[in-house]
Amino acid sequence: MSDRPPPQSQGPNPGRNPWATALLILIGLILLLPGVCSLIFGGIMIDAGGPGIDPGILALLLFCFMVGAGGVALIVYAIRR
Repeated sequence: MSDRPPPQSQGPNPGRNPWATALLILIGLILLLPGVCSLIFGGIMIDAGGPGIDPGILALLLFCFMVGAGGVALIVYAIRR
């Protein structure tokens, strides 16, 4: 019988920098703000139901929503990395 030393625990993933992960999550949270605002103002515009909705405003809301989606993607990437 031979005694084997217990396997060493490596802790967190050695290639993962916690500061970089925190920075990516922080940037992702900041990018979420325009998306949340576009959802709120889009809901207000739908409830108002005016005679016509300006296409420029709709394009701006769509752009802000896409920025928010990018924030979600950045947060998911930071967590899974």
